[in-house]
Amino acid sequence: MRFMMVDPRTPVLVGVAQYVDRDSEPVSALSPADMLARVAEGAIADSGGAGIAAALDMVAVIRLFADSGPAFASPFGHYTNLPRSLANRIGASPRELIYPPVGGNTPQMMVNLLAERIANGEAEVALIAGCEPLRTQAKAQKVGIALNWGEDTSDTPDALDKDKPMISRHELAHGIALPVSVYPLFENAVGHHYGRTPLEHRAKIGELMAPFTKVAAANPYATLPIERTPEELVTPTDANRYIGYPYTKFLNSLLFVDQAAALLMMSTAAADRLGVRQDKRVYLHGCADTHEKMLVSDRVDYWSSPAVKVGAAHALAQAGKTPADLQHIEIYSCFPVAVEIAADMIGIAHDDPRGLTLTGGLPYFGGPGNNYSTHGIAEVVERCRAAPGSFGLVFANGGYLTKHGFGVYSTEPTQGAWSRTDPATYQAEIDAMPSPPLAEQPSGEGVVETFTVIFDKGRPVVGTIIGRLSSGERFLAQMHDRLDELIDQPVIGRRIAVEAGTPANIATFV
Repeated sequence: MRFMMVDPRTPVLVGVAQYVDRDSEPVSALSPADMLARVAEGAIADSGGAGIAAALDMVAVIRLFADSGPAFASPFGHYTNLPRSLANRIGASPRELIYPPVGGNTPQMMVNLLAERIANGEAEVALIAGCEPLRTQAKAQKVGIALNWGEDTSDTPDALDKDKPMISRHELAHGIALPVSVYPLFENAVGHHYGRTPLEHRAKIGELMAPFTKVAAANPYATLPIERTPEELVTPTDANRYIGYPYTKFLNSLLFVDQAAALLMMSTAAADRLGVRQDKRVYLHGCADTHEKMLVSDRVDYWSSPAVKVGAAHALAQAGKTPADLQHIEIYSCFPVAVEIAADMIGIAHDDPRGLTLTGGLPYFGGPGNNYSTHGIAEVVERCRAAPGSFGLVFANGGYLTKHGFGVYSTEPTQGAWSRTDPATYQAEIDAMPSPPLAEQPSGEGVVETFTVIFDKGRPVVGTIIGRLSSGERFLAQMHDRLDELIDQPVIGRRIAVEAGTPANIATFV
């Protein structure tokens, strides 16, 4: 009787599917479009309904890394409309095709957005799918095999609104560019904030991430199902070299994967009409989408995340839950600091016995580009189904701890008409927070606010410094000498001198 009272426009997730390929040679590996079709068909089959492909109103495909920036551009062709290519393969003719912008937050953002459109009567049945073929792409390039990964459908999908830039030319000049060189800046600031020595903090990072490897080792969809000890994760060796201090290779997101996942959503009325069983239905009880100050150099500080705090609080409040009420927790884990800061802001202990990942995390399960959290959502759906009435939280992150998506899920139906709060209403609180002024041409003495050292093949090559002048102005600089003094020694708060330079400012120890 309870299910009969659900508002017919209430959005509900009814199908999930995942895929991994660890071993295939490039000539036999699936193309991106074929991987998408595999998981789309799997999600449709998982729902148990009939006639679903023909009923699809909307198809969204999470943006490939090949289309996200030049670093991972594919030499094997281009899909002019990947959602259309997917729809054609599964026999669907949706009215709307979406290829959202760059960001690991986009899977949860798309669930939130499509749930809103379903609730508003703009669509009834929607599919979200994503994949990454970077393992095969890199292997094919290495051995000189040409693949045919492209399709011209003579149309283009809706890309939604363009994001504001997440990096400035000034930041780029100082090495604030790739995530592997930016997240360590947050990590070192967090360790200092916790009052730990560098060696103490490295040990804690290992203790945080070792349980992730245990989850990955038991996950059939993990790319690297290997359990490791805390010491293995944080100890630099020839096989586990530093990338950006304090991160070794085993603490960085694993990008070279072949993985795919899909989610099927629809209105409750459509689920009833298409014959979806009640035990397949998982409801979105709370959601939110936020972002920090878009530029790293504009952040309020480097050890917290106001946008995670605000977004998580909103999603949980909408669901009528607290962190203590959650049974399943999936925190985005591209680097350990994303887990630490998110857990702090949400109000979850780092050693919470419930665990902080359901997949095994991006460094071990695999980090399939923008699409990782589609896997996280699929895992939450499965956990909620296995324990009816339980609640799960997904936190998704994009950029440099920049953009965030939140979802609270349960098989328990939502009550009354479902609605999504306009994110602008709570984003305003974050936008109003003042940023320290930035001196692009600094001169004089100051202190280190945070830092990292970038390594090349195990050798330190440059230090990246974010500092504060005595005036309170923030500055960016590079350090080229005495890099050993940045490794495993207290650095934050140490006095430095800085001189304006072209293109980068130069810092030296006083």
